[in-house]
Amino acid sequence: MKARGVHCSYHKCLTGLTASVFHALWAPIPHSVRRYQHFNSEVERFLDSWTACTVSSLNNHVLPSQVRDSVRVSRFVRDPRDLVVSGYFYHRRGAEPWCLKADPTPDDFAVVHGVVPSAITAGESFSECLHRLPIEEGLLAETEFRARHFESMRSWPDSPNVLVQRYEDVLEDLPKAYARIAGHFGLSAAERLVLRRIVAYRSSETVTDRSSHVRNPAPSQWREHFTPRVTAVFNDRWGDIVDRYGYRR
Repeated sequence: MKARGVHCSYHKCLTGLTASVFHALWAPIPHSVRRYQHFNSEVERFLDSWTACTVSSLNNHVLPSQVRDSVRVSRFVRDPRDLVVSGYFYHRRGAEPWCLKADPTPDDFAVVHGVVPSAITAGESFSECLHRLPIEEGLLAETEFRARHFESMRSWPDSPNVLVQRYEDVLEDLPKAYARIAGHFGLSAAERLVLRRIVAYRSSETVTDRSSHVRNPAPSQWREHFTPRVTAVFNDRWGDIVDRYGYRR
């Protein structure tokens, strides 16, 4: 079995949906045949095992060149300011175990390749920190947490081997977006047909999903929550990636 493609995205950028779609695609295949595996942000584990998968996925990293140049790559990107807002509300309610760990260390945040914000005080978890802080300070703490994610968005090289799709465009037409990935990866006609049916079934749920994982998938939420100070701080450090991916300041 030869690796056909690697999908890369960011925390709060359709990672759960993508993993569920590809898991469902090959669900009838015996588990011993590893057709798809999601490695979250565990890049070392990914590098050890990705060639054993038909399709694999990794979050929050730039793929090393030896991987990027040897396989077809798909990327989902999202307005980085909306990543801040989505992450802020998600982490504030402690949606994942690492958000609830008191006195977190860098190792505790490795699962999402996050930076431990300097605003976290002794004995406090990330979730508790965001509850304590006013929203403006909380958004700045979330921006600090996201620093490695944004650095990777800045550092990805442009390549015809890499298919990039924006979150906002993907949500407009989920079947089309995943069909583009399937075509880019060179999946078989039968696999593409099954994938189309899986995505069509799930696409009607995604925009209105109010599960524990999805809070609000609407674009441009940052306009409602960013204060002038947050906007200025963000643009000073990360404004170039807003421009690079075609978003408006």
